[in-house]
Order: sequence, then C-alpha cells, then structure tokens
Amino acid sequence: MSWQEELRASRAAKAEQARLDLAARTGDEIARMRAAGEEARADRAAAAELRIEQDRVRREDRLRRKENRAARWAAVRAFAARHTVDLLIYGIALVSFAMAAPAMAGYGAQVYASPLGGLLPLITELGMWAFAIAVLVSRSRTPHRPVWGLQAGVWVFGTVAAATNALHGADRGWGAGVVMAVVSVAGVVAHQLAIASPPRSRTERQAARVERKAAAKAAAAARAAVRTAAAAIDGEGRARLTYTPGTYQVRRGRLVAVEPDPDVPGPPDAIDAELAALLARAAAGPSDDTRPAGQDPVHRGPVATADPDRPDPDEHHADGTDNTEAVRDRPARAGTSGSGDADRPGKRSGRTYEQLRNRLQEAVVAGDLDPATASVEAVRKTLRCRKEVARRLLQDLKPKQ
Repeated sequence: MSWQEELRASRAAKAEQARLDLAARTGDEIARMRAAGEEARADRAAAAELRIEQDRVRREDRLRRKENRAARWAAVRAFAARHTVDLLIYGIALVSFAMAAPAMAGYGAQVYASPLGGLLPLITELGMWAFAIAVLVSRSRTPHRPVWGLQAGVWVFGTVAAATNALHGADRGWGAGVVMAVVSVAGVVAHQLAIASPPRSRTERQAARVERKAAAKAAAAARAAVRTAAAAIDGEGRARLTYTPGTYQVRRGRLVAVEPDPDVPGPPDAIDAELAALLARAAAGPSDDTRPAGQDPVHRGPVATADPDRPDPDEHHADGTDNTEAVRDRPARAGTSGSGDADRPGKRSGRTYEQLRNRLQEAVVAGDLDPATASVEAVRKTLRCRKEVARRLLQDLKPKQ
C-alpha cells in the first residue's frame, strides 16, 4: 500500500471516530435533556400535589374555624336562652352600679376631703351586692340553710346606699335625691325579686308546706321518744337509750300508741319470726331420724308454744266444739307508758274459741254489743280477734237469740 492510501485510510478512520464521538456526545446530551425533562415534570407534579394538599388543608382549616364559630355562637345562644332573665337582671344591675358608683366616689371624696373618700362605693354599693350574691350562693349550695340573716344584710346595706345617694342628690333638689336613691338600689331589688327569690308555683308552695309540716312532726316525735326512752347501762357505766318501736301519735308532746289495723301488715318482730319458725317446723313434720318408732309420717302432733296452760287441740267439749279454733290476738305495739296489765297494746295471749264465745256472751249481757245490730268489725274490736273468728262467733250468736 502506498503512502497516499495509508493517508486516506487514516483520514477515514479519524472521520469515523469523530462521527462516533459526535454521536456519543449527542446521545449523552439527549439523555441528559431527557432526564432533566423527567425531573422537571416530577417537580411540577410534586408542586401541583403540594398545592392541592395545601388547598385541602386551608379548606379544612376554614371549615373547622367556621364550625368552631358556629358551635361558640350556638353555645352563646343556648346560654342566653337558658339565662334570659339572669342576663336582663344583671344588665340592669350593671347599669345601676355604673351610674351610682362614680357619683358615690365623688361624693365620698367631697365629704372626706381626701382621695380615700372615693372608696365610699365599696361600702354603699358593693356592700349590698356582697350580701345579695351570698343569698344566691347559699340557696344554691345549701338549700335547707336559712338565709334570713343574709337577706337582712341586703336590705340594711341597701337602705344605707339609698339614703346616702338621696343625701347626695338632695343638694340639687328632692327630685334628684329620689332618682339617685332609686338608681342605686334598682339592681339589687331586681336581683332579689327575680333571681335570688324566684316565684314558685302553687304546687311547689304546697309541697314545701307539707314537707315543713312533716319535718316538724318528725322532730316532735323524735323529741318525745327521747324524753320517754329508757336508758340501758352497761358494766362500765356507759348509757345507751333504748326505744320501743311501734306506731304512735304525738299528743301534747307525748307519744300515744296507735293500735294497728289487723288487716294492714306491719313490720315483723321477734315473736312473728318465732311463730313463723314454729309453723314451718309443724308443716314440715319430724324427720325420719327424730320420728318415734311406729308413728305415721303423715301424723302431725301439737305445736309447742310458750303459752302456759294451753288447751289440747284434740280435746272435745260436750257441746261438740273443740279447741282447734284457738286463736291469737294480733299484736299491737306497746306504748311508752302503762302499768303492764294484760289489756295494754302489745300483750299477747292465747285464747280458745270457747273462751272467745263466753266473752262475747258476757259482752252481750253487759250491753256492750247488740246481737241484732252487731257487725263483724264491732265483734272484732270488742274481743280483739281476727275477722274470720269474729264472723264465726257472730254467726253462732245470732241463731241463739
């Protein structure tokens, strides 16, 4: 190969290399431009998303502020609706104080010839308001506590404030004095009439009256019970009052026992519990371990009681009656005084049907009962027995007359 050909081949190789280098540089530039475009698009998308998020946050924040404002206004409107009277009265009180306090401050400085006289409204105006607020707080926290002392303070300080303002206004005429006195106490008077002592309905007044009477009667009964209570002294000399439970009426400071209605169940006592236990054991019968040998399990023996000389239920009388109808008087509550005779309330006695019938005959002979007009209730009250027994006694009595 000649040197000319080598030169041409070298030039062609350089040209090809230059073309390849240019293509490589162009590809890199295109790639860089493409990457820059992608990055710019990503930045624009992120910025758009950020703007959307910011707009959403701003909208939510505006909506939240709007809801909060609406809630606050709703609370204000609800409070105003619940306290309409309070707002009106306290508005009057604020205007009254704003008009009277500066006048009293100037009058105090003039009277005392000192700047300390400007504190006069703290006595005349705030003094009556302190008692007025005390009345309201006392009735709210302790409804049963009397407030007449606080109310007296309101009217005393109100009178002082009205008189002081009247003297101040009297320098310009009696009309000015009256106006200043009325303005001074207008707020307190309205507050005491409408807020501190709100009017009550007729039903509320009647309920309060009944409650006061019931409390007074309960207190009187408690005092009478303490006066008539017995003292139990223990071994160490400590005293404890004991009371007799029952139903009483308070008469002239004393407790008078009231005989309970047999048809109205009362609170059970120890004797009732013992009778219930005895009846339960009698109904259940003896167990197999305690039943005597050869005794029929169905057989029921007599019920053991604490009454002496109780007749045998199986004993028959010549007239065909038996003692199975023996009854017990219903217990009446014992009174606070008495000699302990057998007829006082609370005394229990066991009587047979025959004894009750004999007593009824004695009452008829004595003229206490008229068989023609006697009622079951009259027989029951005379003999102090159950209605069922009184009805049977009356039925047995009438055919014999």
